[in-house]
Amino acid sequence: MAGLMINTNLTSQFSVSSFSSSDSGRIPRTGYHLVDPSPWPILVSAGVMNEAASFISFVHGGSFTMMNFICATVLLVSSFYSWMMDIVSEATYLGCHTSIVARGLKIGFSLFLLSEAFFFVGFFWAWFASGIGNLSSGCMWPPRPIIPVYPWGAPLFNTAILLASGAAVTWAHRAVAIHDREETMIPLGLCVLAGVVFLRFQVGEYKAASFTISDGVYGSCFYMLTGLHGSHVLGGTVFLAAMWVRNYFYHFMYPNRHMGMLFAVWYWHFVDVIWLVVFVWAYIWPYKNWVGDKLL
Repeated sequence: MAGLMINTNLTSQFSVSSFSSSDSGRIPRTGYHLVDPSPWPILVSAGVMNEAASFISFVHGGSFTMMNFICATVLLVSSFYSWMMDIVSEATYLGCHTSIVARGLKIGFSLFLLSEAFFFVGFFWAWFASGIGNLSSGCMWPPRPIIPVYPWGAPLFNTAILLASGAAVTWAHRAVAIHDREETMIPLGLCVLAGVVFLRFQVGEYKAASFTISDGVYGSCFYMLTGLHGSHVLGGTVFLAAMWVRNYFYHFMYPNRHMGMLFAVWYWHFVDVIWLVVFVWAYIWPYKNWVGDKLL
């Protein structure tokens, strides 16, 4: 009887404290992150939309204004930077990225990479449909008189650069996983340098090419495919540079998570794999056809 009275009293006290806690307006802590309202997504969308509209107008000879493009770029860059700084603050200083949130972020970024892969699939589809269609009808790919890019020069060098940077970024990931800040700085810096070198050689390759984006379906598909990959290399280089700066300011030291670094590594490996496919089918395959040594 005495035990029953004690249990009843404890239950009553617990109920009273629970009701008083909910009456005070406090929200129970969970493992999820309820994101505060933010203006950055809509501002980033507005910047992207205006940049796209300006570029399309320019391509079609419309009323393109450089000022509109510059304003859209400033809006996009500043809004995206502010958005990323909010995410860094939530992850590093506010402790919002719990294990449950981290799992959701990994799933989300994996789906993002999958969507990017299908983005490339669309351009490869156009490339193969045009190339195989030409070859099956007895024509050449590339069509005469286009001279394809020599694959064993700058493209092969860029392949070696990206493969070496893939090894370096794995080294950096292993170092940051054990919270070794000093060891992470070197390979991460080398990856950023590799991205800059890759882009420099690709720009030189474009300048030396014997055809332009307006030279039929071959030129359009080639420049869209390699240019799309080049834009991803640029984005990955900026991503890795941001992680280098964060590592310099001790953002990945214990007990902080290193989700940003993990996503940068995933993204860079994705860029590496896509480049191997681009190198074989956008450089070697047309060159083999051009010299008469059929690859497909």
